[in-house]
Amino acid sequence: MSSTRIRDALRTGDMATAIRLLTRPFAIEGDVQHGDKLGRTIGYPTANIDMGNYLRPAYGIYAVTGRLEDGRVLKGAANLGIRPSFDPPKELLEPYFFDFSEDLYGRRVEVSLIEYLRPEAKFDNLEALTTQMDADCARATEILA
Repeated sequence: MSSTRIRDALRTGDMATAIRLLTRPFAIEGDVQHGDKLGRTIGYPTANIDMGNYLRPAYGIYAVTGRLEDGRVLKGAANLGIRPSFDPPKELLEPYFFDFSEDLYGRRVEVSLIEYLRPEAKFDNLEALTTQMDADCARATEILA
């Protein structure tokens, strides 16, 4: 196994290769922190997780799973990057978990990156952003089924 090949796969969003070499999905673990709470205003409340000292995989949108401290596994989609549609840019991992509405603030969550869907993009307005988020979540749902 080559750690260089794993890092290269992660940096290019080649999750299939990274998973094959690691024998599991690459995961980022952290405490959920309060954010700007913009996601909830557009129907996509996210669990904001600081990236810490982890290697930076390709910025973009991912199909993900999240493991809670109690062992439950959630399915979702996440933005990993700087949120180019919002000012100021802030590097975060922001998973949105499907059909989940519990309070996660201060709780530890492990987010596994299953498949890279697309690079981050800047949208002209919230309607364009939410339309794309709807499509991203539909694709993630298919991948994780």
